[in-house]
Amino acid sequence: MRNSVIIRFVVLLEFMLLSSCASLHPPSEAANARPLLAPATLKGDREATQIVHGAFGARELTMHCVLTVHGDILTVVGLTALGVRAFTLHYDGKEIQVDHDLPVPPQLTPERLLADIQLVYWPLSALQPVLQKAGWQLTEPFSGTRRLRRGATLIAEIHYAAADPWNARSWLVNLQHSYTLGIESTSLTAP
Repeated sequence: MRNSVIIRFVVLLEFMLLSSCASLHPPSEAANARPLLAPATLKGDREATQIVHGAFGARELTMHCVLTVHGDILTVVGLTALGVRAFTLHYDGKEIQVDHDLPVPPQLTPERLLADIQLVYWPLSALQPVLQKAGWQLTEPFSGTRRLRRGATLIAEIHYAAADPWNARSWLVNLQHSYTLGIESTSLTAP
Protein backbone atom coordinates (compact mmCIF):
# COMPACT_ATOMS: atom_id res chain seq x y z
CA MET A 1 0.00 0.00 0.00
CA ARG A 2 2.77 2.42 0.98
CA ASN A 3 4.67 1.80 -2.30
CA SER A 4 1.60 2.54 -4.42
CA VAL A 5 1.04 5.80 -2.52
CA ILE A 6 4.67 6.77 -3.08
CA ILE A 7 4.46 5.90 -6.79
CA ARG A 8 1.26 7.94 -7.20
CA PHE A 9 2.89 10.85 -5.34
CA VAL A 10 5.98 10.72 -7.61
CA VAL A 11 3.83 10.56 -10.77
CA LEU A 12 1.74 13.51 -9.54
CA LEU A 13 4.89 15.45 -8.63
CA GLU A 14 6.46 14.82 -12.05
CA PHE A 15 3.24 15.85 -13.77
CA MET A 16 3.18 19.08 -11.75
CA LEU A 17 6.83 19.77 -12.57
CA LEU A 18 6.19 19.18 -16.23
CA SER A 19 3.03 21.27 -16.21
CA SER A 20 3.47 23.66 -19.10
CA CYS A 21 4.16 23.17 -22.79
CA ALA A 22 7.36 24.61 -24.26
CA SER A 23 6.69 24.59 -27.97
CA LEU A 24 5.75 28.27 -28.30
CA HIS A 25 7.65 31.34 -27.18
CA PRO A 26 7.13 35.09 -27.56
CA PRO A 27 8.45 36.75 -30.73
CA SER A 28 10.80 38.99 -28.72
CA GLU A 29 12.56 35.87 -27.48
CA ALA A 30 12.98 34.53 -31.02
CA ALA A 31 14.97 37.64 -31.91
CA ASN A 32 17.40 36.87 -29.05
CA ALA A 33 17.63 33.13 -29.67
CA ARG A 34 21.04 31.60 -30.19
CA PRO A 35 21.67 30.30 -33.69
CA LEU A 36 21.63 26.54 -34.13
CA LEU A 37 24.32 24.69 -36.04
CA ALA A 38 23.55 21.81 -38.37
CA PRO A 39 24.08 18.46 -36.61
CA ALA A 40 26.78 17.55 -39.17
CA THR A 41 29.00 20.33 -37.75
CA LEU A 42 29.74 17.98 -34.84
CA LYS A 43 31.93 16.17 -37.42
CA GLY A 44 31.07 12.64 -36.37
CA ASP A 45 28.27 10.46 -35.12
CA ARG A 46 27.64 10.31 -31.38
CA GLU A 47 25.17 8.59 -29.11
CA ALA A 48 24.92 8.99 -25.35
CA THR A 49 22.59 8.15 -22.52
CA GLN A 50 22.17 10.88 -19.97
CA ILE A 51 20.65 11.53 -16.61
CA VAL A 52 19.64 15.19 -16.56
CA HIS A 53 18.89 16.95 -13.28
CA GLY A 54 17.13 20.25 -13.89
CA ALA A 55 16.32 23.07 -11.47
CA PHE A 56 13.86 25.71 -12.65
CA GLY A 57 13.40 28.24 -9.86
CA ALA A 58 11.94 26.26 -6.95
CA ARG A 59 11.05 23.28 -9.17
CA GLU A 60 13.35 20.34 -9.86
CA LEU A 61 13.12 17.32 -12.10
CA THR A 62 15.21 14.40 -13.24
CA MET A 63 14.98 12.92 -16.72
CA HIS A 64 16.69 10.12 -18.57
CA CYS A 65 17.64 11.18 -22.09
CA VAL A 66 19.14 9.53 -25.14
CA LEU A 67 21.02 11.96 -27.37
CA THR A 68 21.89 10.79 -30.87
CA VAL A 69 23.70 12.62 -33.64
CA HIS A 70 23.91 10.70 -36.93
CA GLY A 71 24.98 12.70 -39.96
CA ASP A 72 22.47 15.48 -40.48
CA ILE A 73 20.02 14.37 -37.76
CA LEU A 74 20.08 15.14 -34.04
CA THR A 75 17.51 13.30 -31.91
CA VAL A 76 16.76 13.64 -28.22
CA VAL A 77 14.35 11.30 -26.44
CA GLY A 78 13.43 12.38 -22.90
CA LEU A 79 11.91 10.02 -20.34
CA THR A 80 10.64 10.85 -16.87
CA ALA A 81 12.28 9.25 -13.83
CA LEU A 82 9.56 6.59 -14.02
CA GLY A 83 10.37 5.77 -17.66
CA VAL A 84 7.41 7.56 -19.26
CA ARG A 85 8.35 9.28 -22.54
CA ALA A 86 8.07 13.05 -22.10
CA PHE A 87 9.21 14.13 -25.58
CA THR A 88 11.10 13.25 -28.74
CA LEU A 89 12.92 16.01 -30.57
CA HIS A 90 14.39 15.75 -34.10
CA TYR A 91 16.55 18.41 -35.75
CA ASP A 92 17.87 18.14 -39.31
CA GLY A 93 19.70 21.47 -39.41
CA LYS A 94 16.67 23.22 -40.89
CA GLU A 95 13.55 22.14 -39.03
CA ILE A 96 12.80 21.13 -35.46
CA GLN A 97 10.13 18.50 -34.92
CA VAL A 98 8.88 17.87 -31.40
CA ASP A 99 6.51 15.18 -30.21
CA HIS A 100 5.35 15.83 -26.62
CA ASP A 101 3.82 13.06 -24.57
CA LEU A 102 4.12 15.26 -21.49
CA PRO A 103 4.72 18.99 -21.30
CA VAL A 104 8.19 20.23 -20.33
CA PRO A 105 9.21 23.30 -18.29
CA PRO A 106 8.69 26.55 -20.21
CA GLN A 107 12.37 27.45 -19.92
CA LEU A 108 13.26 24.48 -22.12
CA THR A 109 11.84 25.43 -25.48
CA PRO A 110 12.98 23.03 -28.21
CA GLU A 111 15.27 25.71 -29.66
CA ARG A 112 16.86 26.46 -26.28
CA LEU A 113 17.30 22.76 -25.51
CA LEU A 114 19.11 22.24 -28.82
CA ALA A 115 21.20 25.38 -28.32
CA ASP A 116 22.17 24.17 -24.82
CA ILE A 117 23.11 20.71 -26.15
CA GLN A 118 25.33 22.32 -28.75
CA LEU A 119 26.79 24.74 -26.20
CA VAL A 120 27.82 21.81 -23.99
CA TYR A 121 28.94 19.26 -26.59
CA TRP A 122 29.95 20.95 -29.85
CA PRO A 123 33.59 21.94 -30.41
CA LEU A 124 34.44 25.53 -29.57
CA SER A 125 35.88 25.96 -33.08
CA ALA A 126 32.47 25.15 -34.63
CA LEU A 127 30.44 27.31 -32.23
CA GLN A 128 32.49 30.51 -31.97
CA PRO A 129 32.22 31.81 -35.56
CA VAL A 130 28.46 31.20 -35.78
CA LEU A 131 27.71 32.69 -32.37
CA GLN A 132 30.04 35.66 -32.91
CA LYS A 133 28.34 36.48 -36.21
CA ALA A 134 25.00 36.64 -34.31
CA GLY A 135 26.39 38.90 -31.54
CA TRP A 136 27.34 36.28 -28.92
CA GLN A 137 30.76 35.63 -27.40
CA LEU A 138 31.74 32.10 -26.33
CA THR A 139 35.00 31.65 -24.46
CA GLU A 140 36.83 29.01 -22.47
CA PRO A 141 38.62 31.20 -19.92
CA PHE A 142 40.24 28.13 -18.38
CA SER A 143 40.12 24.37 -18.72
CA GLY A 144 36.74 22.88 -17.88
CA THR A 145 34.69 26.09 -18.21
CA ARG A 146 32.80 27.77 -21.04
CA ARG A 147 31.15 31.18 -20.79
CA LEU A 148 28.52 32.60 -23.11
CA ARG A 149 28.03 36.36 -23.16
CA ARG A 150 25.82 38.77 -25.05
CA GLY A 151 27.61 42.09 -24.90
CA ALA A 152 28.82 42.49 -21.31
CA THR A 153 26.10 40.21 -19.90
CA LEU A 154 26.99 36.69 -18.84
CA ILE A 155 24.19 34.50 -20.22
CA ALA A 156 25.35 30.97 -19.42
CA GLU A 157 28.24 29.08 -17.93
CA ILE A 158 29.18 25.43 -18.42
CA HIS A 159 31.48 23.40 -16.20
CA TYR A 160 33.00 20.05 -17.13
CA ALA A 161 34.19 17.35 -14.72
CA ALA A 162 36.44 15.81 -17.39
CA ALA A 163 37.93 16.61 -20.79
CA ASP A 164 35.37 14.45 -22.64
CA PRO A 165 31.87 15.75 -21.79
CA TRP A 166 30.28 12.78 -23.60
CA ASN A 167 31.61 10.51 -20.82
CA ALA A 168 31.41 12.69 -17.77
CA ARG A 169 29.34 15.12 -15.79
CA SER A 170 28.63 18.65 -17.00
CA TRP A 171 26.76 21.54 -15.41
CA LEU A 172 25.04 24.28 -17.35
CA VAL A 173 23.78 27.41 -15.60
CA ASN A 174 21.51 29.60 -17.72
CA LEU A 175 21.46 32.98 -15.96
CA GLN A 176 19.17 34.59 -18.53
CA HIS A 177 16.33 32.10 -18.06
CA SER A 178 17.07 31.03 -14.45
CA TYR A 179 17.69 27.31 -14.72
CA THR A 180 20.49 24.81 -14.21
CA LEU A 181 21.11 21.44 -15.79
CA GLY A 182 23.37 18.78 -14.33
CA ILE A 183 24.12 16.20 -17.02
CA GLU A 184 25.63 12.77 -16.33
CA SER A 185 26.56 11.48 -19.78
CA THR A 186 27.72 8.06 -20.91
CA SER A 187 28.79 7.75 -24.52
CA LEU A 188 27.59 4.73 -26.48
CA THR A 189 29.87 5.49 -29.45
CA ALA A 190 33.51 6.43 -29.87
CA PRO A 191 34.33 9.93 -31.18
